[in-house]
Amino acid sequence: MCKFNTIIAAIIFICSISYSQDIVGKIYSNTEADSLYGPVLTFISIPCDQLNNLTSQTTNYLMFGILNGNLTILGDKRVVLYPESTEISQQDVFRYFSISLIQKIIKEGNSSMISIELRNNGIITITNGNYTLENGVFCPPFCN
Repeated sequence: MCKFNTIIAAIIFICSISYSQDIVGKIYSNTEADSLYGPVLTFISIPCDQLNNLTSQTTNYLMFGILNGNLTILGDKRVVLYPESTEISQQDVFRYFSISLIQKIIKEGNSSMISIELRNNGIITITNGNYTLENGVFCPPFCN
């Protein structure tokens, strides 16, 4: 019976890992995000149209980083998308989010500009209108 329980637990764990890799991130209200993740320390805004165009240049995720005060956006496999001439190192840490959630916050936020925000502990949030996207995954160590 113990082996059976262990096998069931392992299957549930594997399924939960597979599911969590499909959709990365969660959309909150701005108030809830501030309560959970603290105040915004700095932010960089870009046009929603530009970010939406970047979602079409990759398949699953966009990765965001604010390095030396500059916004850098990567696609799958850490391919640099914005700005194109940026060089990154393997040690540079980014947060990645599912394209579907990025597109959703662009649409539902109903603003022409979107803010990529840096908060305490290296947390990056994406805010548009009254909505904030968080629960991104660090890369490294968890890169796709």
